[in-house]
Amino acid sequence: MLIPARHVHHNTGPDGTAVIDVRRETWLMLDQDASRIWHAITVRGGTAGLADEIAIPNGQDSQQVGGQIAAFVEELVAAGVLVDTDRPRPVRRRWWRR
Repeated sequence: MLIPARHVHHNTGPDGTAVIDVRRETWLMLDQDASRIWHAITVRGGTAGLADEIAIPNGQDSQQVGGQIAAFVEELVAAGVLVDTDRPRPVRRRWWRR
């Protein structure tokens, strides 16, 4: 399951979603399409069915849209904005305990 990281705050407005990472002191401004993905993750708990919701009304290929959604989500996970609770956390050892 994907969730926002603890150090991330977000707010959605009519033009998109602002995502603020207070740990890194950075922010992202998501456009309406990216906000739709963010909303699906934060409200519904995942992106299941989102590709069909976007692709079918617009006459696009669901698989292609699904791949784009997955790539965007991976970017958010890699940036540390989203946390995948199903992935094992890396073991971090204190330097004095090595």
